[in-house]
Amino acid sequence: MPAVHVFTGPIRSGKTTRLAAWAQTTAGTAGLLMPDGPQGRMFQDLQSGFVWPTAARLGELQPLVIGRFAFSRAAFELANTTLLGAATNAATRWLVVDEVGPLELRGEGLAPALQTVLALPEPAFELVLVVRESLRTAVIDAFELSRWPLRSFQP
Repeated sequence: MPAVHVFTGPIRSGKTTRLAAWAQTTAGTAGLLMPDGPQGRMFQDLQSGFVWPTAARLGELQPLVIGRFAFSRAAFELANTTLLGAATNAATRWLVVDEVGPLELRGEGLAPALQTVLALPEPAFELVLVVRESLRTAVIDAFELSRWPLRSFQP
């Protein structure tokens, strides 16, 4: 059975930057990064390189709100679809989810795709989850990650 690799670090410590560099040199890497862009947080599809904003637009109905941030539901729907597509692609050897945080712990954000991926009977890929240090235990418990071989990850 493939493992879940948990990549932790403090907020704004360069986790995404390090993971992006690793992904560029690792064959079969797919999934999502959440880099900071000129207009704020973005999603980046590791396979296509396509980038789209996560922020809710002014006046958007029912944004996903966490603290002072308002995220677009449509952006997360595309992100979930992207993750599921990568998870079902036979070429995927490493599936990256950047990041699993407070939204996912509420069952929102990337949680729908992550729950589906974790329920796959025989995934052919290693799963890399980016998690803030302070949320590591909560994420492991909420997504029952102890069912998988669990490893720390340092790209």
